[in-house]
Amino acid sequence: MQHGLLSSLLLSTSLLVSSVGMGHATEMSSQAVETWLENEQIQSKTAELLELVMRDEVDSLRFSLERLAFPQQEVARYQLLKKLEQQNVVLTAKMSIFIEQQRAIVPTYQVLERGDGYEFTTPAFNFPSIASRLIKQWRQDQTTLVFVLDAEKKQLDLQKWLSGSDHQVQAREALLIRELDSLSPEAVDFLSSQFAGSTIVSWLPSTQVVVRFAQVSEDASVYQLLWKMRADYHSQAELERLAKTHQPFALQQVMEATKNPRLKDEAITLLTRVNPLPDDVKAFLVSRMAIAEEAPLVARELAKQGHTLWLQDLVDDNPTVKGSLIQKFIP
Repeated sequence: MQHGLLSSLLLSTSLLVSSVGMGHATEMSSQAVETWLENEQIQSKTAELLELVMRDEVDSLRFSLERLAFPQQEVARYQLLKKLEQQNVVLTAKMSIFIEQQRAIVPTYQVLERGDGYEFTTPAFNFPSIASRLIKQWRQDQTTLVFVLDAEKKQLDLQKWLSGSDHQVQAREALLIRELDSLSPEAVDFLSSQFAGSTIVSWLPSTQVVVRFAQVSEDASVYQLLWKMRADYHSQAELERLAKTHQPFALQQVMEATKNPRLKDEAITLLTRVNPLPDDVKAFLVSRMAIAEEAPLVARELAKQGHTLWLQDLVDDNPTVKGSLIQKFIP
């Protein structure tokens, strides 16, 4: 099927280039362009053509366009493609071939732009550029569909899929980050199990991808892996997001993040800002104030948040904390 579509596309495109591409450009004024774009008859014809697109009647669509005289044909072609783009119409395989053919047609009418010491021409009705954007979007939609189907069928090898040139990897990572929350929980678990929860990890996605998996799955094992990875902007941003939610699971992950040396100070600081302090966060902070290297940071940040009375109670009643290090932060 795909081979047949490709053959048709190549043949049609070559015919179009040979028959239309040899024509000469005709100059049209900017005022004339605006008049044609506002022409009610062409707008009505464009609506008819759009209906043919919706019914996927490509042959009728092509015939209806070719019956129009110029410049009506070129205006209608432009208006139709503009409508398809504005309405985000999902193209079928047959319709994508029609759009590809429009991209190969050379516009007949040009507008001459003059300025101080320069002049240049631009297409009066630049339908090839719209066709190019439509085809680009269609290809992206096809790639997205394949990703979703393969993930749902549990046939996607994540390591292999995220391999290739830098450009390809970046494009696929962006697709994954954008579409991951549209997958079923089972598909997300299938993909995350390919890099999380194993004692021996031979390959890891980028931090940004792991962050997205952690957010969508809310899987502690994925977060555990994230905090073991080298900290960067994405893991720091996720740490801040978690702390702001004040949810028990999220705060537990912030506490876990202190195991990463580069995230430890920031995680502790974020925990001291939670208001009110949950009991488990209080217990965690007390345990950190029992460590000489960490007690000053925790005490200073707690004091900033107005917890000096609590700090004084700890110094007076809790022998496990480093009282001498904490005392200097109490007025």
